[in-house]
Amino acid sequence: MKKKILIIGKHSYIASNFKSYLADVHPDWNVDLCGASDGEWETISFSEYNCILFLAAIVHKKEKGINYDIYRRVNCDFPVEVAKKAKEAGVEQFIFLSSMAVFGSKVEKITHKTPPNPDSFYSRSKYEAEQELEKLTDNCFYLAIVRPPMVYGKDCPGNYGRLKKLAQWTFIFPNTKNRRSMIEIGQLCKELCNIVEKNLSGIFHVQDETYINTAQMVKQIREEFGKNTWLISWMNWILVPLTKRNRLFKKVFGNLWYEKDK
Repeated sequence: MKKKILIIGKHSYIASNFKSYLADVHPDWNVDLCGASDGEWETISFSEYNCILFLAAIVHKKEKGINYDIYRRVNCDFPVEVAKKAKEAGVEQFIFLSSMAVFGSKVEKITHKTPPNPDSFYSRSKYEAEQELEKLTDNCFYLAIVRPPMVYGKDCPGNYGRLKKLAQWTFIFPNTKNRRSMIEIGQLCKELCNIVEKNLSGIFHVQDETYINTAQMVKQIREEFGKNTWLISWMNWILVPLTKRNRLFKKVFGNLWYEKDK
């Protein structure tokens, strides 16, 4: 079935990649990109679209000194406002890009029974948006909530982009045995395409088929630049307590994964 999709957040890394992906796999679909902060979305009639994909957000920043209301307004109130307009216009499906972060920073293994426990402005605002959006659903308005882990891929910004820059200069790296869920941008686009194609609703914990080990990922990144890496294990006894106490160390060396569906 031919689809017409409107993506809110046209400057998003995911938006541009998803549009390119669909141009290859579904050239018959119509995909439009729309600005968020500039108010462009308000000038567009939603009635011609089957699906609205909402990608706009304030992402992770240093939250000290920032008012939570800013996160709430952009990451919660805004998508709810767009969803209400979509429902009134007769749009069938609304896809909201949430985050694995809604489970908080203390959890390691996440199943479909793990309760969200957001502990940052970003994750709290994302989870509140999920709750408000779910109130709008009915038999004619389907909601898909996608909670991806860290996204990586060519020219990817954010945490992966910073790790890639660090890896270029780090020829010695701790040989950690951690386990993390991640998702390559192409795989994320494939998952989003499937949700649209089948008009799915619900909560989706998307990820790559294999888990990532930080040390091996750094080694692979350096190999792309033709560089060797010396992985050492003697530092692990220092990293274990630091990973438990420091959020940055936990992000890099800690465990965080979705249990795979059986």
